[in-house]
Amino acid sequence: MPDPALAQRRSARLRRAFTFSGVFPLGAFLVVHLVTNLRALDGDAAFLRAVRVFDRIPLLGLLEGLLVCAPLLFHAGFGLWLVVRREPLRTPSPYPPTLGVAVRVTGVLAVAFLAMHLPELRFREPAVRPGGAALLAMLDAHLSSMSHGVPWRAVAYLVGSGCVCFHFAAGLWGLFAGTPRGQVVRTRRRAGWWAIAVGATLWVLFADVVVYHATGARLLGGEAHDEASSAPCPPAPASAAP
Repeated sequence: MPDPALAQRRSARLRRAFTFSGVFPLGAFLVVHLVTNLRALDGDAAFLRAVRVFDRIPLLGLLEGLLVCAPLLFHAGFGLWLVVRREPLRTPSPYPPTLGVAVRVTGVLAVAFLAMHLPELRFREPAVRPGGAALLAMLDAHLSSMSHGVPWRAVAYLVGSGCVCFHFAAGLWGLFAGTPRGQVVRTRRRAGWWAIAVGATLWVLFADVVVYHATGARLLGGEAHDEASSAPCPPAPASAAP
């Protein structure tokens, strides 16, 4: 007969791996994406320089696959399995019922968003990593495209990035809430406010990038860098000789 205690320990280890595989790889994914894409607000050349910095990292594809993609695939697959089976994400769950539902819903929507985003940009061609110029052109074309007067792709990116940021912030708080320090009510509440601040800040910055690619204007004010304005003015044409 199966040992219930052994099964419980295995389940606890799987859920612990599920939590860690979501918080740390997703956090790294968000920060790297945000730092790179924010450079586009300083002009095309700044974005291309940022992409070249990452392209120079040795074995970048292998590191990305092992440290980011594989853990996130496990997190997404195991999380969807828990949702289908209607099992708690963690036992005991640190989330109130309403927040727990929001974590599940945003997790499913985040997987759907990444399933749309990664194939059309990062994995558009198998075994080929698109260069910075190609990425910039695709982002501008996708996010500025209109249908019936609405940039639906940009709206999808705003909603999708919001779900990813919320899911990450909630997971970060849930990880802390499961520690001995997180059992203190006052400390847990303070950590909740920090998690809200982190998630909201990430989403607003991502929204700034999306709005810039969709409209050419910045969400947070200020003028986007115009490379044409920094170029020297062409010399005035010589007057024709009489």
